[in-house]
Amino acid sequence: MPRFAARGDVHLRDIDDPKKKVKQILWGDWLNIEEETDDGWSKVKWGKDRYWIRTNDCQDERPLEVMFIDVGQGDGCLVVTPKSPPDERAILIDAGEGDNMYRFIRWRFGKLKKKFNFHAAIVTHPDQDHYKGFQKLLEEKQFSFDRVYHNGIAEREGADLFGPSDATGRYLTDLRPTDASIRSLYADPEVRGRKLYPRLVHTALTSGRVGAVEMLSTRHGSEQGGQSWMPGFDPDASPELTIEILGPVVEPDDHDTPRLRWFGDTVGSLGKDPGKTKNGHSVLLRLCYRDFTLLFGGDLNRPAENFLLRHYGGIGDGPPLAEAVAKARIRLRSDVMKSCHHGSADVTNEFLQAANPFAFVVSSGDQESHVHPRPDLLGRLGRYGRGEAPLILCTEILRSTRETEKQEHLRRLQALDALIENPNIPEADKKALRTERAALQSELAKRNVEVYGAITLRTDGKHLAIAFRMEKERKGTSPKRWQIYWFSYDEQRGFVPEHGE
Repeated sequence: MPRFAARGDVHLRDIDDPKKKVKQILWGDWLNIEEETDDGWSKVKWGKDRYWIRTNDCQDERPLEVMFIDVGQGDGCLVVTPKSPPDERAILIDAGEGDNMYRFIRWRFGKLKKKFNFHAAIVTHPDQDHYKGFQKLLEEKQFSFDRVYHNGIAEREGADLFGPSDATGRYLTDLRPTDASIRSLYADPEVRGRKLYPRLVHTALTSGRVGAVEMLSTRHGSEQGGQSWMPGFDPDASPELTIEILGPVVEPDDHDTPRLRWFGDTVGSLGKDPGKTKNGHSVLLRLCYRDFTLLFGGDLNRPAENFLLRHYGGIGDGPPLAEAVAKARIRLRSDVMKSCHHGSADVTNEFLQAANPFAFVVSSGDQESHVHPRPDLLGRLGRYGRGEAPLILCTEILRSTRETEKQEHLRRLQALDALIENPNIPEADKKALRTERAALQSELAKRNVEVYGAITLRTDGKHLAIAFRMEKERKGTSPKRWQIYWFSYDEQRGFVPEHGE
């Protein structure tokens, strides 16, 4: 009988001594209940082991789950809707550049022992640190996807990276909103060339495990009430859980042809900066579950934020940007915000003021030259966040990493190298030595990230837990492996802190 862990400080307890707390679990964790006793205890199977849990520490309703995965330099997020299996809908929003997301998803969904269908994969824009990690996921035969969504900009081989512009040179016109339109473009191997993004989309189109590849924008979604919604998440189809599409903002021409404007390297410039343009037109989503809101900021930059604020603030290009904040806040204000562009300083204070969250999530990596998250940006997040002490959570900072490697592993690796190179050792024996070496190399190459530095949000729309794994589990009478911040909704003040260490 499946149930879920309730809110609060919940522990699994020793099967031989229910008074002894063994493992702290998180609100919403799935529980396989095998037995309920008359005196308030439930026996739960957790992995291969069995524990006791207080029946009062279980609940029937599953909270919304959002996990920001430490994918290194890049973005990667998993959203799982509140419905219980098999009716849950799982959505991936970006997947980083390496295989961290694949490894996490493989672990999260049962090590691929069964096939799993994702409702959607959303590629917010064609930057490698957002899309490349999808390649392995799309090639995995155990995974299927109802939809793969993108921002309409289709990279291709040749001088015109994004295709032709209009006569003014200010707008991209060769958008690919439908499955048929992007399929016709990428059917030509010369158009795909050696570029990785066309290869990824072509994999989705030809795998046989993707329903359709389509654009998400303010003109490509479920239109309702003058707003655009992710299909299946408009107020009629999903009254309690909606996902609004705030970007990219399509500006049709006189013939209703969809266009996206070019962004320059500075605010207001009319240049054609491919990086600023594809980043600035990231798929921008605002999730709302009951009273809780979450803004996915993609890789927005100053030119894009300037444009979006003026668009949603209704002020045009003339007045000062500050005049747009109050009106734009109606559409942009959120409780939690996935910070734009990994903690880059290329953001506007006015956009932060309009969003005004009480918690920011920064997805950044190491061994990169961008210095993300920027120290000055972190200060601005604190200044323009809501409340006296806004939370700033960064996957890179919260990650558990080894300070040093185990010397015995390094010595054994050196010994294995010598043995494998030794001509006096039979080739049949070297096979086992190579297997051991490969396993040891894999272990040494791992970043010790537990669940990959993940930041986990669980909410029922009235209460919210923001949690991450501690670097080292705290032992004792009340074991602790999660750092949890609790919030509850107040009609006058919105979400306010409850407690947390």
